[in-house]
Amino acid sequence: MHHAIRGWLLVACLCAPTQAAWADGGMFPVFAGSGESADQRAVVVFDGARETLILQTAYEGDGSDFAWVIPVPEQLGASDIGTADPRLFDDLYYLTEPRGYAYGNAGGGCGCGGGAAGGQPLVPVRVWETLHVDNYQLAILSASDSSDLAAWLNGNGYAFPAGHEDELDYYVGKSWFFVAVKMSPGQGHSGAPPPPGVGDDLPGEEMRPLLLRFNIPEPVYPMRISAASSSGEVELLLYVIARHRVTSRNYNTEQVRLSALFREGDFGAYYDEQFRESLAGAGAGSLLVEYVGTLPGYITSTHAADLGLGAGTYYVTRLRSYLQPYDMQEDIALIDAPDDDDFQVQVAVAPAFDESRIRLAAAGSLFALAAVFGLASGRRDVLVRALLAAAVMALLLV
Repeated sequence: MHHAIRGWLLVACLCAPTQAAWADGGMFPVFAGSGESADQRAVVVFDGARETLILQTAYEGDGSDFAWVIPVPEQLGASDIGTADPRLFDDLYYLTEPRGYAYGNAGGGCGCGGGAAGGQPLVPVRVWETLHVDNYQLAILSASDSSDLAAWLNGNGYAFPAGHEDELDYYVGKSWFFVAVKMSPGQGHSGAPPPPGVGDDLPGEEMRPLLLRFNIPEPVYPMRISAASSSGEVELLLYVIARHRVTSRNYNTEQVRLSALFREGDFGAYYDEQFRESLAGAGAGSLLVEYVGTLPGYITSTHAADLGLGAGTYYVTRLRSYLQPYDMQEDIALIDAPDDDDFQVQVAVAPAFDESRIRLAAAGSLFALAAVFGLASGRRDVLVRALLAAAVMALLLV
C-alpha cells in the first residue's frame, strides 16, 4: 500500500491551536496521482546580506516515499545546510498568536551561482554534491533546461507532476539551484514532539526542521514552486526575523482588520472567519500581518545557533495568507516596511448578556412608576395599592 506523504511545520497553529501546519517547497510524492502540497510554514531570518530559511516537514509511512524539492539562489555546501530545534516554531507561535481582551480594554532573484558556476560548462542537470544531514539525504542540483530537470526528478524518485515545467523554468531562468531531499535509507524519524494541537486526522512522523543558509540582497520565500505541487488552497504562515519590520515588495501586504467582537463559542472558527473577511478586503493573493514586535531575548538566546543573529535589535513579523495556485506566480520578496511600529491582533470580547441586571432594572422602573402614579393621585391608599402591585410584579420578574 502506498502511504500519503505529508509535510507540516511544527508550530501547527495560527489562530486556534487545533489547526495543522505543513511543509514548504515542492513536495512531490513518488506515487502516481498525487502532487498535492499542503500548507506551508517557515521561519525566514535575514541579517542584511544572508538568509536563513528554516522549514519543518513530516512524513507518514516508512519514509521510502519521502521527496522534497527546495529552490535556492546559490550553490550550497555542507556548511550551509543543517537542522534546527523544532521548539523554535513553538516559541514564535506563542509569542505572536492573536490575543483576546475584554471589551473596553525575492521575486527578482539575486542571480548568484547558476548553471555555469565555477567556470563549469552548462549541462542539462548537474549534481554538485550529495549530503547526509540528520535523517535527510540531499542532492544539490542545477539545470540549464526545466524539462531535463523534471525528467531527472522523475527518474530519481521525486515524481515531478507533468505539465508544471514552467515552475521549474522560473528558477532555471534565474540560475537558481535546487536542494532535492529524501529520507536517508534505513533512517527513522528524529523523535521530535508533535506540534501543539495536531489531531488524529493528521498522522505523521515529525523530523527536525531543515535549515538552509544562502547569500541574497533581500530576503525571499520560494513560493512559485508550490504552484506545481498544489491543487487547491494553500495556507501560508511566515515568521520573518530581520533588523526591521518587513512587508512584501511584490505581494500586497496589509494588517489584519477585525469587524466583529468575539461573543462566545469556537474562537478558532470566529477568528478564521474574521481573517478571511479581512483577506477578502485586501484582495486575493495578499499577505496579512498578524504580529510585529521586537524579538525577545529568550528566543534569541535559546535559538542562537539556529538563528545566527548578531548583536542588536531584531523584529519578528508574522505574515499569513490563503493562496490558490494562480496566486503563486512569483516568489515572495521581502523588504523593510516604512516603519517599525508594533502590531498585534487584539480580539475584543463582548460582555456576557446579564439577564438578572435587566430584570432588576425592570423591577426598579415599576416601583418608580407606581410611586409617580400614587403621588399624582394625591391619595395615600392609592399610593399604597400601587406600590404593593409593583412589588408583586417585581418579585415575579426577579
